[in-house]
Amino acid sequence: MPSKPPRTPPPHPARAGLGLLLACLLTLALAAPARAASDSEPKAGPAFDAFAEAWRAGSDEKVTDLMEPKKAVSFRLLEYPLSGKTRSMRPAQAKATLKAYFKRLTVESLKDVTPKRSPETVRIYDFTYKPTGQQKRTTRLQVQLKQDGKRRWVLASVTESPKR
Repeated sequence: MPSKPPRTPPPHPARAGLGLLLACLLTLALAAPARAASDSEPKAGPAFDAFAEAWRAGSDEKVTDLMEPKKAVSFRLLEYPLSGKTRSMRPAQAKATLKAYFKRLTVESLKDVTPKRSPETVRIYDFTYKPTGQQKRTTRLQVQLKQDGKRRWVLASVTESPKR
């Protein structure tokens, strides 16, 4: 008859608990640097403030200063010159487009209406303006930022849509 291998007793409950405790501590130790790194990430808030100030002023130059040099940003504006079309533009083209855009309207207000649960990289504004010779209107302006290679916040897209 073949003999059975000797049976090992189960680990003592204190030893099993110690192993679990060590596993939890190791997990926390590995997660702590990741949390610390995300806490030290630059926040997008000041870049959104700069965008809002530039947009309220109707400053094509200040808006395009928030773009990454030589990189394209997606713009969709309801008024001339884009008239609802989406265009991917580099800073020089965006500056000319925004200059024509702001020339044909008067900015009345730009109010941040971003829901609290939105990602940090997106802000939504109620944009009220008066096109030359027309009645004022309010649209939605969604602005998205991204970080460039130097971890600075730059424009990724500006999308204007009718307010629902």
